[in-house]
Amino acid sequence: MLGSGAVIIMDETTCMVKALERLSFFYFEESCGQCTPCREGTSWLYKIVHRIENGAGRPEDLGMLNSVLNNIMGRTICALGDAASLPVQSFTKHFASEFEYHIEHKKCLVPADVQRAGSGFFTAKA
Repeated sequence: MLGSGAVIIMDETTCMVKALERLSFFYFEESCGQCTPCREGTSWLYKIVHRIENGAGRPEDLGMLNSVLNNIMGRTICALGDAASLPVQSFTKHFASEFEYHIEHKKCLVPADVQRAGSGFFTAKA
């Protein structure tokens, strides 16, 4: 089976929380729903990241994300569950300060006037 590879280049004007929201929505939408860990887990991942991005994040959300992704990884029929979990694991590890800022201040660490053009096109709701 062949997979897909992608390289996404982001600079300091990219909100990492918004970027993860987009990625987690993609995986949520791509889940076929056949296995419970992927069907439910990708929904949870997206909803939690969406909550953080929209200023309603809670201090326990980062721990909840890790708990959810640990219950997805290695427990799905195909590789989509792992593929959905890895960005969450990586983003929350390497950009923890941005997620913590979003949760504490209910806004983005990257000022809106310097965020990259087109960052506002994402309006999906789950």
